[in-house]
Amino acid sequence: MRELCRGTGFLLHVPGLMALLSLPVAWWANEPWGLVGLAWTAGISVFCGQCLLWLGRGAGVFQRYQSMQIAGISWLLIALLGTVPFLFSAALAPANTAMAAAVSVFEHPVMALFESVSGFTSTGLTVVGQAADLPAHIQWWRSFSEWVGGIGVILLLIAVLPAERGALNLYFSEAREEKILPTVKSTVRAIWLIYAGYTVASVGLLWLAGEPAWRALNHGMTAIATGGFSITNDSLMSTPAAVQLAYMPIMIAGAMSFLVHYRLIVERQSLGHLWRIDEWRLLIGMLVIGLGLLGLERWLALGSWGGMSTALTWVSALTTAGFASVDLASWGDGALLVVLAAVLMGGMAGSTSGGVKLLRVSLLFKDLLGQLRSLRASRHEKIMLKHDGERVSPERIADLGRIATRLVGVFMLLWLVGVFLVLHTLPADVRLAHVFFDTASALFNSGLSTGIAGPNMALSTAAILSLLMLLGRLEIFPLLVLGAWLLVRR
Repeated sequence: MRELCRGTGFLLHVPGLMALLSLPVAWWANEPWGLVGLAWTAGISVFCGQCLLWLGRGAGVFQRYQSMQIAGISWLLIALLGTVPFLFSAALAPANTAMAAAVSVFEHPVMALFESVSGFTSTGLTVVGQAADLPAHIQWWRSFSEWVGGIGVILLLIAVLPAERGALNLYFSEAREEKILPTVKSTVRAIWLIYAGYTVASVGLLWLAGEPAWRALNHGMTAIATGGFSITNDSLMSTPAAVQLAYMPIMIAGAMSFLVHYRLIVERQSLGHLWRIDEWRLLIGMLVIGLGLLGLERWLALGSWGGMSTALTWVSALTTAGFASVDLASWGDGALLVVLAAVLMGGMAGSTSGGVKLLRVSLLFKDLLGQLRSLRASRHEKIMLKHDGERVSPERIADLGRIATRLVGVFMLLWLVGVFLVLHTLPADVRLAHVFFDTASALFNSGLSTGIAGPNMALSTAAILSLLMLLGRLEIFPLLVLGAWLLVRR
């Protein structure tokens, strides 16, 4: 129990630190009433964190099971603390103004919680109808939460705290798989340096492309985090094509593994050398082939492939960035199915994107290939498969494939359960394809929506989708472990 208190206490300082860093934004925007919510967030976070640290004094090393419990508890509490600025903003915004109307949706705690969960899980689904009218400090808070959530709150703490023996287990509990450098702390610092550098570059690219400075700052943060929160009322639908084009490399960079970034930037490996990585080749292949398939589907339906808006939709779906350039509610089921496939797959493992990850998709296909080759091989023939440029036995691929199958299977089952539950909260005339799409968007942290997730959804729908977003961000098992632990204790 002391280990849980100590680990959770450390992590509860994250929203407090974020709120303190956000205070100057409210002051700069001449929104002194916004200081109240941010100050309360900082005070509650630090106070609760310090109390838990005191209760956890003398704790031992975090074991893997305990680290999953810490991750589950912390993400739930951080999401709850993240609602405080929304609630205070809804209560204190100047009456009879566009700002007050924009934040009025947060008067209900469930809606505020939904927005907070969507931000910290870097999903991008929103209950805000007029994002352009939001107070500047709330626009910033949404973007900041996605930026931190994209890389993970645990990584933030490991980067600044003294090295602990249980850091490795905490690192892996947040759905991390890659270790770039020999130690977890050096790996985390390398990831943060890369992430910060790409963020600055993203903001600069959008500004040079023609976005206003404030929009470039917010959208640069949410694009590299593959989050999708925007400060416009229609995401990127009214954005010029040339500016939309500037978003694409940012979203693709966010969907690339930090290991690939490290090899490109620090080790200066060539793209040709990285071509040996199966997941990297699959990402490039899906970007090209998938765009062609979606363009063909749009051409067959409308007589036109859709141009830049179709291209941005595909990149946004595959990277789970969540930026919308079209109204998906107007698309036919065929086009939605193609986009849904991209949402399910997501980007590379060890990136900021959601989905089941292309690494697992690659392993499943390679395992299937190994099984087929084994069936047609002669008794004494030795079969070897290529995996990341090396020759690997089918048995080794099968072992990796079983791990991938287990997680993908749990994801699919949970998706169906989510669809079943959400269906019972919606009117009878809602298209089933839209229910499947928005439920997948929540679970796989995509952010694209057909309109089910929005300011007019029922509170029960918001609660179900919030839980799915948390489950998807932590790749299910930490919250399942937490739930099992709570049931056993009872």
